[in-house]
Amino acid sequence: MKKISILAVSLLLFLSGFTSTNVVHADTVLPFNTTVSGSISEQAPMDAYTVIVPKAGTLTITVKAYFSAALMELRDSNNELVGHYEGVYNGRPENPTTLNKEINVEPGVYTLFIKDANKTSFGNYDVSVSFEPANNIEIEPNQTFTEAMPINVNGERIRGFISWNDTADFYKVELDEPGRLEIDIDSKMMNGIVYLYDSKGEMISWDSLGFYQELPLLWNSHTDLETDTYYISIKGNDYYQGIYEMDVSFIPANNDEIEPNNSRESATPIEVNDNKIHTGFLSYTDKEDYYRIEMKYDGYMTIGFSSEFSGYSLMKERSISYDSHLSSGAIGKPEKSSKRVELKKGTYYFIPYAQVIWQGGVYTMSFKAEPAFKDMAGRYTPAVTYLADKEVAKGISGSEFGVQDNIKRVDAAIWLANIMKLNQSDSRPTPYVDVPERAWGAVNALKRKNIVNGKSSTHFGANDTMTRGEMALLIQRAYELSGNGVKLPFTDVSSRYAEAVKALMKHNITQGKSADKFGTDAAITRGEMALFLYRADSK
Repeated sequence: MKKISILAVSLLLFLSGFTSTNVVHADTVLPFNTTVSGSISEQAPMDAYTVIVPKAGTLTITVKAYFSAALMELRDSNNELVGHYEGVYNGRPENPTTLNKEINVEPGVYTLFIKDANKTSFGNYDVSVSFEPANNIEIEPNQTFTEAMPINVNGERIRGFISWNDTADFYKVELDEPGRLEIDIDSKMMNGIVYLYDSKGEMISWDSLGFYQELPLLWNSHTDLETDTYYISIKGNDYYQGIYEMDVSFIPANNDEIEPNNSRESATPIEVNDNKIHTGFLSYTDKEDYYRIEMKYDGYMTIGFSSEFSGYSLMKERSISYDSHLSSGAIGKPEKSSKRVELKKGTYYFIPYAQVIWQGGVYTMSFKAEPAFKDMAGRYTPAVTYLADKEVAKGISGSEFGVQDNIKRVDAAIWLANIMKLNQSDSRPTPYVDVPERAWGAVNALKRKNIVNGKSSTHFGANDTMTRGEMALLIQRAYELSGNGVKLPFTDVSSRYAEAVKALMKHNITQGKSADKFGTDAAITRGEMALFLYRADSK
């Protein structure tokens, strides 16, 4: 063979796929897909070949020994051993022994040595090398935290490669909002380990990729995380190397909780009966959340809760638990639950918590409460609950609201002042001698707004029953309602009440007792008054 440059020979033979058999000497280039014959003797017990690897990939070395004890080794440009020493034993001139060895390597110049193994065995051999590129797209170097390759979640699939020269790859992920990080790995490594670290380099989790047995290893994980910088590392060792492909995706939590809320002191307040579904999130570093709930009356609370894995506790005092629940859902399949709990008036803490270290995730919750009045069932329930939530009215006892009892004018005045949130600080006696002290602030506030008048200059008629006509006047004035465009069908409505009744009809607050009677002078019950205020205020 003519003496030409090592690189030129290697490149020419690699690109052409040329295959030949040549006798070479120490430090001669060994092109890919070329069989070279050599001889080991007592005078020349070792041959050395230069192998040029253009990119990361798998180098296959084939040695056929025609003598009993040959030894093969591969070293990098720093003379570091790559792979292990490999013996080729029991070869004979008429029956050679063949060794095929695959070694995962990075780009570079390597030296392949063929030696006698025991200083007494000599003879001929054939050697060849072939190469299969890994076609990895990772950006090297990425062997440490500081060198970690930045990647975008929900971005391009990553193809990486673990070799003898590079047993660890690091990737950097920035999360600008809380959510679930999902890692999917399709591996052709014999095995390997995947690690997840936080921004301080502290390990969050690790797992084995499993053992490769000619079928791709499919590995996946999900971890619920807060806003931060994270690192994913794929690691191998002397035995576990090869190609892997990785997808990194992210599902935002879209939670509406106010952080921090990890204690009773920082608990997020939630209003019951706000008709909202609240969304929270638990993560590796945030394993429980606290919410403060005010139960404004003795009654029942219905808790709606949905989660894949999280549970919850409902507590009043640190040592008193009223209810608890453990979810038994699965990824993508949250368990939905609903519980009705009887509670006394007071402050409660609702505490969702993660059952597993890194399996928290999104949870949703809703809270509906109703007083424990046994006489408010049916059509009165929403109205009485509405007034109780706003602390407008109380029951006549702990067990009854008194829906069928007639309401007094003084009580109707108190309810109206409360629901309108009027300033009742003026607790001086009213001009009316029959108004009890408990109602002074309410009556004074309503009188200032020109909503109520007395029966006379000295009497309010505090203990008189409120009539439907008087109720219509109060609500029309309080909410400044207009009845324009409404024609009255009732024969019992005088001019004093006409505009007010029209207004209530127009806004669907109430209708008549019959087709032609409004029942202007009829007494109104506590339940009916609750209904009318509820309809007027909620509109």
